[in-house]
Amino acid sequence: MPRIAKSDVNAALSLVAKAVINAGGTDGRTSRAEMKTALNKLPKEQRALADIFFKFVDNRDWRAGAQVTAKDVNKAVAYAKQHMIAKYDLNSNGLSKDEIAKMSLTGKNAVSLAKALKASGEIDGGTDAKLDSKGLAALVKKHANDAWYMSESDYHPEFLSGTLPAGHDINGHNVMTLFKADFQKLFDGNEGTFPGDYAYEQYSAKDAKAFIADLRTDNRDEGDDIISKSASAFGFITRGLEANLTDIKVFKIGPKAERGTGLATDQGLYAQVIVGKSRDGKTVGIMMGDVET
Repeated sequence: MPRIAKSDVNAALSLVAKAVINAGGTDGRTSRAEMKTALNKLPKEQRALADIFFKFVDNRDWRAGAQVTAKDVNKAVAYAKQHMIAKYDLNSNGLSKDEIAKMSLTGKNAVSLAKALKASGEIDGGTDAKLDSKGLAALVKKHANDAWYMSESDYHPEFLSGTLPAGHDINGHNVMTLFKADFQKLFDGNEGTFPGDYAYEQYSAKDAKAFIADLRTDNRDEGDDIISKSASAFGFITRGLEANLTDIKVFKIGPKAERGTGLATDQGLYAQVIVGKSRDGKTVGIMMGDVET
C-alpha cells in the first residue's frame, strides 16, 4: 500500500471539522441532535469520521446538555493533528500501512476519508486547499458534467469569473452587471431584455447556507445513482468554493415582476448564483439555470 501524506489526512479531518461547526447553524454551537441530523446530509464517505470526531470533541468536555462550539472543534483538530496523526508518521515521509494500523479509530477513519477524497480528486478542493480563480475554474470544470441542478429542466453549473471595480461590493446589481454576457446567454430566447427586464433576490445568510448544503445532500433520493453522483459532484464544487472564497453570497436572478422591482413568480427561467471573492481578487462562483412555471 502506498504511503499517504499527513497533509491529505489533515485535510480530511479539517473537512469534517467544518461540517461539525456548520451543523450548529448561525449560533456557533452544535448540539448532539443537530449533529445527528447533519450526519444524514453529509456524503456517505464522510459520515463515519464526522460522527466519531464529534463524539471525540463532545467527550473532551462532557456535561449534561453540553454543546460543541467552534472553539472546541478547532482545539480538538489541533490536538488530533498532533497526537492522532503526526506522531504516527515516524519518518516524516507519509503514513505507511504499519503506522496506520497503530492509530486510533479516529485517525484510521481520517485516513480512510483522505483516501476516498484523494481518489475522487476532492482533496484538491478541500478545506486546506489553496486555489485561486484558475484553480477553482478547473475544479468546477472537472465535476460540472456530473452535477445537475434539477428543476422543471436540468442544468449543469457554469463557472463565473470577473473583476469588480475597486470599492464595489458583491451585491445583486453588481453581479448582474459583471456577468451580463453570461446571463444574456442563459436567458437568450426569453421575452424581455437583460438586464432591464430582470431583477434579483439575495438569499439571507441562513438560506444561502441551506441552499449550498442542499446541493450536496446525497440522500434526497436513495438508490438513484444520478442524484447521488450529482450531489457528490456538487459537494466537490461547493466545498472548494467555501474553502477558497470569502464573502460568499447566493442570488436568484430572473424576470422582473410587472409591478415593482422584485422577481416575478413562476415565470420560466431563473438563475441560481453562488459567488464570492477569490484569493487573487476576482469575483467568482457558479450559475445554474432554474425553470419554474
